[in-house]
Amino acid sequence: MPGVIVENVSFAGAVEGWFTGRDRSASRPPLGERGNLSHRRPHRPGELALDRARVGHATRTDPSTWHFMRQRHGAEVGVVGPDVPHGTELRGVDAMITDEADRPLVVQVADCVPVLLATTRAIGVVHAGRRGVTAGVVAAALQALGQRGTDVGEVQAVLGPAIGGCCYEVPQVLRASVLAEVPEADAVTTWGTASLDLPAAVEAQLVTAGVSNIRRAGGCTRCDAQRRWFSHRADPATGRQVGLIVRRGEAAA
Repeated sequence: MPGVIVENVSFAGAVEGWFTGRDRSASRPPLGERGNLSHRRPHRPGELALDRARVGHATRTDPSTWHFMRQRHGAEVGVVGPDVPHGTELRGVDAMITDEADRPLVVQVADCVPVLLATTRAIGVVHAGRRGVTAGVVAAALQALGQRGTDVGEVQAVLGPAIGGCCYEVPQVLRASVLAEVPEADAVTTWGTASLDLPAAVEAQLVTAGVSNIRRAGGCTRCDAQRRWFSHRADPATGRQVGLIVRRGEAAA
């Protein structure tokens, strides 16, 4: 059935996760941005409400309770605790964690790396773009989980669709500055120019922090042959897909 792509990511225990994508039956941009779950780019309230409702149905979550982030490409981590109203957007953060059950966390992307983190006690999301990677947002999120009594060795991490080293062309000077912090990001595009492999960089940072259960899903957003994902590099006016994760409470499990 035509509609928003909603791909399930399996986790152990009561945690469930998903990555969304385009509605490939819609017209091509800029006329069709169906599947865009961001209310900022572009702003089409009718389509947004319908697409979020479709994702909510597919994930058994209520979109009005989703926690979004006002992302800034930094390393600040927000905490969704019992005093945070359901559905609150956390501003100025690029990672978010909670040990509360039935609190869906959302990360928005269109080339940056979306990361879902899970343990039996807590969950998290990370928006890992180039600046966030060099600022240490991955380590900051793991540290915040640790402060909630989580052993980093128990963390399950899934990296969603993001631009790959095959397509993320950058100037040599910029690449050198990133590689000084994360050498594992070194890459070359398929056409032979300097690039960065952000998924590889994020995975390396997870491993360095002690996470061993790491998976990838979705591939490169820019050159995906099936046109499943939004990509800012391919279309600067594009929308955003999301990574969504929730730890079910006993009543919802």
